[in-house]
Amino acid sequence: MIKRLVVGISGSSGVILGIRLLEALRGGPVETHLVVTPAARLTIEQETDWKAEEVLALADFQYNPRDIGAAIASGSFVTDGMVVIPCSIKSLSAIANSYAADLLSRAADVTIKEGRPLLLVVREAPLHRGHIRLLGRAAAAGAIIFPPAPTFYTHPQTVDELVDALVGRVLLRLGIENTLFKPWEGLQAGSSDASWPPAALLALPAMTLATSGESGEPHAAAVYFAADAHTRLYFFSEAGSQHICDLQADPRAAATIQPQVSGYRQIRGLQLRGRVQQVPAGPEFDEAFALYRAKFPFVAGMKEILANNSLYVFTPDWARLVDNRRGFGYKEEKKLA
Repeated sequence: MIKRLVVGISGSSGVILGIRLLEALRGGPVETHLVVTPAARLTIEQETDWKAEEVLALADFQYNPRDIGAAIASGSFVTDGMVVIPCSIKSLSAIANSYAADLLSRAADVTIKEGRPLLLVVREAPLHRGHIRLLGRAAAAGAIIFPPAPTFYTHPQTVDELVDALVGRVLLRLGIENTLFKPWEGLQAGSSDASWPPAALLALPAMTLATSGESGEPHAAAVYFAADAHTRLYFFSEAGSQHICDLQADPRAAATIQPQVSGYRQIRGLQLRGRVQQVPAGPEFDEAFALYRAKFPFVAGMKEILANNSLYVFTPDWARLVDNRRGFGYKEEKKLA
């Protein structure tokens, strides 16, 4: 049986959470039914580079928030639950008081009355007593209150990592398995990341790839990458791009991976040298693409774009870790092959 999830995006700050959830589910086994409120449309274009219509296109089905007669307004339309992400205080109030004046609040009310999970990612701070009363009333009716409180035990380096972890936890609470978050595995002795190269850096989304062509002119390009257990870094690029043309003349390349930081004491990253080659169709391609899609679920909706690109692998043979948190100018070098 197809899993169905109703997704509501209301006009609270944090609409990127709803967008990322839709990206993560796109092309997968969960059928999404989306309602975006008028206030959420405004917030989407205020807070992100997305257009409201682009967000709607991420879902399998979209509904007008004024369409009280839509399928999801009836309990006879079977779903596996609903999430409002983010959930504004206005939407929380409507849901907590069963004031089904629009499709989002009606679908939420239906979800509760049918005994299905309703998860409210309520985004507001600070909370006054009226807000707290509404939260208690919604919880008493059966809703799951899920404030978007980030976890820091994974040492997140970017806003994207925080967003992914939050969305991953939301999906997990709804019973949807995913790889967007890292589960807690207990206190670790010593360094928070004793692997080499540090797994936290290899989990970052992009690296800067430096190449040099026949003319000797240097070139650098940022590419999304996914790393395997052997520190091979896989990325997609067009065959006619400058860095790929350079690599056809000289497959040697260098790369850097570093998080965005706010001060020099937090500067850290990897410097790498190695070779790049195209990955032909076969087991390595399939395994690498699985890694890439697990790290970037949005590629499921980019089949036409990927069809015009090829998969490449950067295999470093030398790495230098730079980490000012361990002392200004701290460096550690290793040969990888």
